[in-house]
Amino acid sequence: MATERVNLTMDQTALAAARSMAAAEGQSLSEWLSKAALERVMAHAARVSAEQDRLMPEEFAGFDAEREARMFGEAA
Repeated sequence: MATERVNLTMDQTALAAARSMAAAEGQSLSEWLSKAALERVMAHAARVSAEQDRLMPEEFAGFDAEREARMFGEAA
């Protein structure tokens, strides 16, 4: 997977917790933060999708696959 260098400013408590979790899972801080961010995005997308399906089940049939393809940069 392609990577890009970024500079972050984080709350010291959050940074300490992230470093601790990364070490506990045998990952670098960069790997752990990348995974955590992706998991958060995916959880949000799942909540939005579930709500859309609940409100308009016929309107969004097949929409999840299209959104997933766009989210991960795959051709639909």
